Amino acid sequence: MAKKKSLAVQALERVGKNWSKASLTREALLQHVKGFARFVEKRFGLEQLENLKPGHVAAYVADMQKQGLSPGTMANRLSAVRQLAAALAKANIVFRTNAEYGINRVRNNPVIADREGIEQIKAALAERAQQGDRVAMMTYAASLLRDAFGLRSKESIMSSWLVMHEGRLYLRIEGAKGGRVRDLEVQTPEQLNAAHQIDAMAKALGSGTGRIIPPEMSLKEAYDAQRSLWRELGGNRHDKTHMHAQRHDCLQRMHKEGKSKREIMDIAGHGQDRSPGAYIPNE
Repeated sequence: MAKKKSLAVQALERVGKNWSKASLTREALLQHVKGFARFVEKRFGLEQLENLKPGHVAAYVADMQKQGLSPGTMANRLSAVRQLAAALAKANIVFRTNAEYGINRVRNNPVIADREGIEQIKAALAERAQQGDRVAMMTYAASLLRDAFGLRSKESIMSSWLVMHEGRLYLRIEGAKGGRVRDLEVQTPEQLNAAHQIDAMAKALGSGTGRIIPPEMSLKEAYDAQRSLWRELGGNRHDKTHMHAQRHDCLQRMHKEGKSKREIMDIAGHGQDRSPGAYIPNE
């Protein structure tokens, strides 16, 4: 008789068939999936994953709250539970929003970027890129996308496609959390220039995908190389010159130019449960 599979093994088998292997958050999510499965197995003695019910999820949330875990940690773990539920075609066993479980992530911590410091880093990148440094070529082009569109660092090296909708030009954004794809309209000369730079840099690097990731690198290698080079040139959180500061700065400029907070959150690729205060200072 074959040995009965633990709930954790069953869970990993399910999500392994549904998640993108390119995801940089894959390992953390897998750990969260295993943690949930082990909790349910130990607390309820559940033997078959297909028998998961809303009460199991509610008990897991209650246990996390009892432990005093932060809202951010609980939200991340629930994201993994939703992935598992979706893989089981039982998405309705998990509430759609964290707030329905009493988990509210209040992020009123906008970063006021040091633009002068960031421009110095970009200038150093441009110089290295002109000398043929392939990582610098990628990182410089990505920095233009972050400044122009407010992209995350991973999105900035993965996004490359320009598409047309009803006569309007859009940049297709890939690499977002959860694998969500969105299209952002190219509305300014800065955005158009950044998009053209991506195309030119991808060709210069010999990319067959249109992306600015050098073909000799995997996504993870490119992501790590970009981060390391940016830090080497002085980018850091303490001085507000890290890559994510560019995202904050861009979204803040959009707000000053008249876009509503809801529009900005849509551009940023966030859902309804994320507060604009994460990026926009209180006025």
